[in-house]
Amino acid sequence: MDPVRGERMKVLVATDGSPGSAEALRFAKRLVEGKPGSRLDVITVEGGNGSGPSSRMQARETIRRAALELGDETVQARLRVIRGKPGAVPEAICRESERLKANLIVVGSEGRDTLHEWVVGGTALRLIYLSRRPVTVVRPARRRARAARPM
Repeated sequence: MDPVRGERMKVLVATDGSPGSAEALRFAKRLVEGKPGSRLDVITVEGGNGSGPSSRMQARETIRRAALELGDETVQARLRVIRGKPGAVPEAICRESERLKANLIVVGSEGRDTLHEWVVGGTALRLIYLSRRPVTVVRPARRRARAARPM
C-alpha cells in the first residue's frame, strides 16, 4: 500500500524516554490516526548505550511511559523492549525495522548542536546513515525566551 496516499502504514517509533522521543511518539501517532489497518510499533532498546535505557527495569519504565503517552485506543499499537549490544542502538533499530517491514522509522532528537552530533555521532544521525528505510527525526519544541518586560 502507498502510505503517501493515506493508506495503511507501519510506523516504527524508537524511544528512550527523552522529551524528543515523546514528541516523536506524538508525531507518529498523528501519522497513523484514522488510517484503517495502520500500525504503530513502539520500541526501546535494552542494553544499548548511555543515551538510552541500559537495564531491563529502565527499558520497561520507558515503554510504560510511552503507553501512557499514547493514552487512548485511536491507533493500533504494539509496545516492546528489544535487546541490543552496548553502543549499537541504531543497528538494533534498523534490524527491527527490517523485520517489521516498516514504512517509516520515527525517532526523537534533543537538538544538540550539529558539531557535537558530527563529532560524537548521535543515535538519530547514525540511524539515518545505516537505515534502508525512511527515517524522520523529530525535535521537541523549543521554549521561547521571555521578552524583557518594560519596567
